[in-house]
Amino acid sequence: MKTIYKFYYLLLIPFAALLFANSSGSPGGRSGSPGDGGATCTACHTGTAVAQTGWISSNIPSNGFTPGETYEITVNAAHSGAGKFGFELTAETPSGNKLGGFVISDAARTKLIGGGNAVTHTTGGNSGGNNTSWAVNWTAPEDQTEVHFYAAVNAANGNGTTSGDQIYTTNLFANLALPAVLVSVDPNEAEKGSSPELTIIGANTNWTVGFPEVSIVNINNMNEVYGATLVSVSSDLELQAVINIPFDATVGDYHVVVDDISLPAAFKVTVVSSLETQTAEAFQMYPNPLTTEFLTINAQQNSEISIFDLNGRNIRTVAVAVGANQINLSELEAGMYLIVSESETSKNIQKLIVR
Repeated sequence: MKTIYKFYYLLLIPFAALLFANSSGSPGGRSGSPGDGGATCTACHTGTAVAQTGWISSNIPSNGFTPGETYEITVNAAHSGAGKFGFELTAETPSGNKLGGFVISDAARTKLIGGGNAVTHTTGGNSGGNNTSWAVNWTAPEDQTEVHFYAAVNAANGNGTTSGDQIYTTNLFANLALPAVLVSVDPNEAEKGSSPELTIIGANTNWTVGFPEVSIVNINNMNEVYGATLVSVSSDLELQAVINIPFDATVGDYHVVVDDISLPAAFKVTVVSSLETQTAEAFQMYPNPLTTEFLTINAQQNSEISIFDLNGRNIRTVAVAVGANQINLSELEAGMYLIVSESETSKNIQKLIVR
């Protein structure tokens, strides 16, 4: 009988060693992934693996990962009254090739296995309860358009054997982020001196995060930039922006720019085609059409009078006092001009025809 007992004792040695080893981490190749041949913890523990949805989470944006960027991948587990929890996580191509890229962020609870191609728990990271989670950093590869994460979780009953445990599997698929682009802007033109509200549509944009900066840029002069005074984000793919276009803005095409992406030559600044009706505070000028050298400005307030051609060039700015003021405009060629009067309380525009 002593010999028989000794024989049983010898059989229990490797069994106990296996239990101790797995309590400090998976032996590897047990994530349930195609690259692991679908093998899970059921290779050592009895029972059938149960698939779960959403047990792998990440901070990878909804529009996908960016090569070279590092993200946090979390494996979550839930099982009422589990004595211990364990797991193995891996990342693969759709065809099952290992990608690695894992960087341990919590060495007390997780460690790398399989040459860095997988992550598992440590002895300090297998505590039980009703739920637990493990987090690890992962750097996105440079040459992949799709990455599949797989994990197997062991909710052990803590009885010291391989029976009575529940194995779970889960996965998460992530795609390469497509480049953000601007699709359209509406309206696509406005008069100088106006403040249009532009509705801008994007694709693969993420405008609900942060504060987008919007501007229009003259295609022939990159230093002529007019930024939005108000930006309202409707969604990741749509925003509204109010841009004040000054009276001296250059007529022509402008790029529409949101942060670092541009819609080339998508907006046009045009000449003033219509003017508001003159109010009681507005200035009066005569004669109009101008057929002499002198234009008379009858101002209701002390003001500045600016004369612009239709290309937005400021020809002259003069100060006028209340009452009648004469301005010598003998240098003006025949054509149409904009006369802008600006005081402390009002700003008015009128067209002047020179013959």
